[in-house]
Amino acid sequence: MEDEYSEYREYLGEGMRIEIGIPLSGGGVFRDWAEVSEGNQDELVVQISRDVLPSEVRFDIGFILDVSVRVGVDVYTCSGIVIEKLGGRVLRIRLFGSFTLRERRQFFRIELGMRVKYDIIDESLRRDVERDWEVRKEHEHMKFQGYDDYVIAAQMARFRPAKPIEWQDLLRAQLNLGGGGVCLRIPQKVQPEQLMNLELHLPLDPPRVVHTVVRVIHIKPPRQLKDGSYRYDTGMQFDLLDERDRDLIFKQISVAQIEHLRKIADKRELGDVDGYGRRKLTPRQILARLAWVAVLLLLTWALTRFLSNYSPSNEIEKTYEQSLKKYRHQD
Repeated sequence: MEDEYSEYREYLGEGMRIEIGIPLSGGGVFRDWAEVSEGNQDELVVQISRDVLPSEVRFDIGFILDVSVRVGVDVYTCSGIVIEKLGGRVLRIRLFGSFTLRERRQFFRIELGMRVKYDIIDESLRRDVERDWEVRKEHEHMKFQGYDDYVIAAQMARFRPAKPIEWQDLLRAQLNLGGGGVCLRIPQKVQPEQLMNLELHLPLDPPRVVHTVVRVIHIKPPRQLKDGSYRYDTGMQFDLLDERDRDLIFKQISVAQIEHLRKIADKRELGDVDGYGRRKLTPRQILARLAWVAVLLLLTWALTRFLSNYSPSNEIEKTYEQSLKKYRHQD
């Protein structure tokens, strides 16, 4: 019977050579080979092959990586998160998700629910779209950096939007978020190459808002809801995105995945406790206890046999008979 880790054992094992993808803060992914030195369920200990990594490549606990293995001519990829650094090149990684055969993505993705605002851009000039985005982005960064409201208002008053924005507010949007783009479920059908303004309200601590302009790449067939309305899963690529905001997206992905792993760990711990709050025994512990019980029963049986054959009264009777025979012989 297969367990939840059987898929990982199918693709990974000690001594195997795998590929690790590490996200770069400026965008893109650095890839290097690594060797699996230890594997346990959904955890791997790997050693990166290079002695010295490029200066722009860094990773820490909580970083999302991808783990790729080659099977024949195909590449299967799974996501992972760094849970421990055992040395400069040695990492302990916990896998999540499934190995899938796919083209390599530039960034990592995760399913999330958050507030999103979007606006469909009409036939505005590219330079106007970019300038309006710059203003919104700098406005948000100034708020987070603690500038006075009057200073921010004076700075923003210098710019007049080329086109008023009509935001569509999705309070609890379901989306697939990555450093390269987003797949968002919206109630309107748009066309490929359509530009859209987007606000991502990241539930970080403190909360942050990312302003970006996206370009529609693909639209999936519509989904009909119970009320008869339709929703369209729309894949979008970031067309204008500040690298500081891309780092925030990576941070949100890491925070969400760590929280998910914590819930899984809590669930596993609860599953190991019986109804009386006692920790359940593993199959190996059960077998060991049964073996000790069998040994005790065997010792008890042997001791009973010995005691049943030994009786103090029999010894006294034998001694009396020997003494009587000796007395008669003397007579």
